[in-house]
Amino acid sequence: MERSGKKYQPKHAAATDYINRSFWFTIIKSAVIAVAAALIFNMMFGIGVVSGTSMEPAIYDEDIIIFWKHSNLYKRGDIVFIKAHGREDYVKRICGIPGDVMEFDDDNGLFLVNGEVQKEPFIYEKTYGKTKVSYPLPLSENQYFVMGDHRSDSVDSRNYGAVSKEQIHGKAFLIFRGGL
Repeated sequence: MERSGKKYQPKHAAATDYINRSFWFTIIKSAVIAVAAALIFNMMFGIGVVSGTSMEPAIYDEDIIIFWKHSNLYKRGDIVFIKAHGREDYVKRICGIPGDVMEFDDDNGLFLVNGEVQKEPFIYEKTYGKTKVSYPLPLSENQYFVMGDHRSDSVDSRNYGAVSKEQIHGKAFLIFRGGL
């Protein structure tokens, strides 16, 4: 069939080729977006799986934590990933910030910051200092004192001393219960 002197080509004749190109374009576009999202996520966040009971009852063994890598503001109570004592990352709670003086009343199992007994609703046992660190312990400009919530089962700043800001790899952002 001819129209105005030209041979008529039905539009649907090229549809198979368009569908094929559209399919591969969508696949490639989706893959590029997925890779870009993964790279951005990996640059900003980290994922860790808790191994051990040192943060119970707040965090349990096999819980999954997403942490923000670029936090520079840490305060008492923050849960952080640290690299300390020449080992892998630990999950601990910040209990002392730069300028604080850390002490323990071992007769009564009390933890003191700047001479004041700390109210810690997230722990269920008394807190005792350990003899590997001398107290009172003043924290310098770049130091943080970290402890696990399960104080009798935690290797923390009471064992290896204060950690520097550079040893903190990130602050907990989301916690997912694992091993249920």
